[in-house]
Amino acid sequence: MNVRRSFVRLTALTVVVAMPLMGMSGIASAKSAKATKALAAKCATHPTLKKCAKAGSGGGTGGAAPLITVAVSPNPLVETGQSEVHAVVEVETNPSFAGDEVNIDSSQLEASCLHGITFENLQNGGTVTGPNVQPNRIDAVLDDDGNATVVMEGTDCAPGTSVVEADLEVAPFYTALTTLVALPPTVTPEGLTGFPEVGGVAQQVETGDTSTSGDSNVYAVFYVETNPVYAEQTVEISSSQLEGRCIRGWRWEVGNPNGVGIGPGVVGPISGTGVNTGTKASTILDDDGNAVFIFKGTSCAAGPSAVIADVLAGTHSTYTTTFTVRPPVPTI
Repeated sequence: MNVRRSFVRLTALTVVVAMPLMGMSGIASAKSAKATKALAAKCATHPTLKKCAKAGSGGGTGGAAPLITVAVSPNPLVETGQSEVHAVVEVETNPSFAGDEVNIDSSQLEASCLHGITFENLQNGGTVTGPNVQPNRIDAVLDDDGNATVVMEGTDCAPGTSVVEADLEVAPFYTALTTLVALPPTVTPEGLTGFPEVGGVAQQVETGDTSTSGDSNVYAVFYVETNPVYAEQTVEISSSQLEGRCIRGWRWEVGNPNGVGIGPGVVGPISGTGVNTGTKASTILDDDGNAVFIFKGTSCAAGPSAVIADVLAGTHSTYTTTFTVRPPVPTI
């Protein structure tokens, strides 16, 4: 018997048998990939299907993209003034939920703040809830991209962690959670920082593009941090570019009850247009040299804006930053 010839014939036979098996495996993989792609496309327009819910919800499972998320900016944050919390809460969902309401609340932060918390947005002419309203929460309407944004604030708040929750109020009732970390007042590096941030850059996707969800609304929080030697001194903030972008109105609100907010409709609905040419928004620096300003604008054009903070004492330190408004767009 020729062993070498038999071995060659056996090897050739093995290769011939293996090739169909490899082809079947390739076909199976292709079918699986095609099925996965088809399911993803179907879930994008019909997320309430049971098989879509299994693929991912709330916090997301199995590596699938979540169908609802909630984020707080800044996070962590350093309390300022009278142990105050000022933050922007952003909810992002699948665009198929456009027009539905999402409930946003934080019972833990409510319990941590002596005077309770408030939620605010510019929908329906301006909505404000709290403080000490039980249960204290806000219902926001999702825009055509599935997004909604509100401002959350509290005074005399104990430092610590608080869960912030967003609940879709229609089937399939998805829930998203995040944890806000509030740090006690302390001296921080000097500068001016805008929030929300993405990748370390101050920016926000504006929300609202229907009669109920708002009109290209912007919500931003700016933290001024300077030398604590200027404690109890006045600091001003301004941004003619940001004000000019919001053609149907804007306003500056301030942390610290001794501050002075400005703008058309400092309380309640925003009205009026134009760049501020009068007195600037101002507030008092706390004992650590820190202060907070909140900007709200409606019908705002996308693009970058320079923001300037001036300390009216000592060497008159000036700090600048750039805040970019991004056009409405689906974000998850």
